[in-house]
Amino acid sequence: MNDKIDIIVAGVNRKDEKIWGDFYDRFYAALCVYVSKILPVPDAVEDLVQEVFISVWEGKRTFSDIKELTNYLYRACYNNTLLYIRNNQIHDTILSSLAEEESMVDEDTIYALTVKEEIIRQLYCYIEELPAEQRRIILMRIEGHTWEEIAERLEISINTVKTQKTRSYKFLRERLGDSIHSIILFYFSKNKKNILILLCLFID
Repeated sequence: MNDKIDIIVAGVNRKDEKIWGDFYDRFYAALCVYVSKILPVPDAVEDLVQEVFISVWEGKRTFSDIKELTNYLYRACYNNTLLYIRNNQIHDTILSSLAEEESMVDEDTIYALTVKEEIIRQLYCYIEELPAEQRRIILMRIEGHTWEEIAERLEISINTVKTQKTRSYKFLRERLGDSIHSIILFYFSKNKKNILILLCLFID
């Protein structure tokens, strides 16, 4: 996975059209989700995100790694959204909440916060790649069911559940990678559901 990430960053830096599709697929949906949570104007969300991609394509800036690139994308979306809100005189409470959020976090925290949609998107995409039985087991575990409950509901043995669990965890760990693991540990410490995801995939 890290090799693919490095290829995407290098492709973005040299404006490689073949890599651009992977770059777009990796970030576009997550950025739209991010902007839509700030801006209650659905029609404007995609335009704002598109503008950021255009600025990367037309600009001369290069990126040293995926963290710098990701931070740039989310920061640019944030700034574009803020400008849109101000230019269109959208309710002041939105600006106040954005200003409060901005004052509470440093650069590393901003990075961790802004990639949360990307992490969750990747996680569920990889879960969809699992064989059907493994996928059902993992999704039921994320919903909060115990291994015994899963075995009972699926009418399979507990040993089968644990075997499929082990295979699933190995696959998901390999796909998510160490860098994503670190971000999950940092960000999801205060969210009960996401703590369960973390426990399921990295501790359980």
